[in-house]
Amino acid sequence: MNSARPSPRRNAAIQASCPTAVPLTPVARLDAAAARLQAMIQALDIVRDPLQRFYVLLTDEQRQRFDGMGTSGGAQTPVGGNVVALCSEQSNDVTKLPVQRIEEVLQPKGPQREAFEALRQAAQDSAANLRGTCPSEMPQTPYGRLDAVKTRLATMVEAMNAIRPKLQDFYGSLNDEQKAKFNIMAPPPGATAQQ
Repeated sequence: MNSARPSPRRNAAIQASCPTAVPLTPVARLDAAAARLQAMIQALDIVRDPLQRFYVLLTDEQRQRFDGMGTSGGAQTPVGGNVVALCSEQSNDVTKLPVQRIEEVLQPKGPQREAFEALRQAAQDSAANLRGTCPSEMPQTPYGRLDAVKTRLATMVEAMNAIRPKLQDFYGSLNDEQKAKFNIMAPPPGATAQQ
């Protein structure tokens, strides 16, 4: 029995969410990221029930070993992922929306400024909501960890959905030159995903 083989349904769900080309606009990139997260949620749904059915068939000793898989030595990730570590990452980074950088590069004025401030507020509110879903400790069972990861991913999708209309409004308020700059905007020099 080869239990390590990935589920074809899970792989298909994730592969279907991969764009064939890099989306040009920030709104399209946000949509692509949300679609990828939705596919990951779908993959977790495919795996979760079979994992739970397998888990309940194990002896107490086997469950104890399964629960501890990947937790010794600190180098491996437990089955289902380490959602506590995921939550310890900066929640503001979930949308990859560098609001300060947008303001610096595009210098919004007039009605653009109002749309930008609405975008900034949506990003801040979404980050706060995301921080509120972080568990304080790692669930013990593998399927409990999958459930925690699914909750985290679903909250990330909600955050992106909350930001999307504000991003679309702001993008629509820009002139062609600003849109072109926004489309190719890169993070500031020296920036990392973990700021």
